[in-house]
Amino acid sequence: MSMIGMMMGVAAAIAAPDAALLDLRQPGNVVTALQAAGYKAEMKINKDGEPYVLSATNGESFSVEFYGCDGLKDCKSFQLTSWYKKEPLYTPALTNEWNARNRFLKIAVDSDGDLREFLDATAVGGMTQAQFTDLVEWYSAMDGQLAQFLSTKRDAAGAKPAK
Repeated sequence: MSMIGMMMGVAAAIAAPDAALLDLRQPGNVVTALQAAGYKAEMKINKDGEPYVLSATNGESFSVEFYGCDGLKDCKSFQLTSWYKKEPLYTPALTNEWNARNRFLKIAVDSDGDLREFLDATAVGGMTQAQFTDLVEWYSAMDGQLAQFLSTKRDAAGAKPAK
């Protein structure tokens, strides 16, 4: 194969529609990408006038929050996140145990004692639909692992989940 033929093959692969990059700096595109990945997605505006997307996985809601935005668009990053209501189980020791064993999905306890799980991603440079779907499916899988981790800890403590 000639050098020109090889270069044309590479250019065709780059230009393939399934490899198109999504502009995830635009919150509306994140809604579309979530829906294309098979998730429900609804754009919302918080009390500070900032965009976020409401979705769900594993029977529980999660949101996609945006950071470094220029108004309601051109966001630099986004975060998949969900909250668990306060339980005595939620301590720094629990979060340290989870975070030491899990690199990307992190947890933290806020000043009210509520537990938050979160995964940050850059919106700069874009992702293919396949990459975005993989990210959300990975978040979903880790959300399920976190639920199991918390269930095991509750069982060991003889505690019940918060309602």
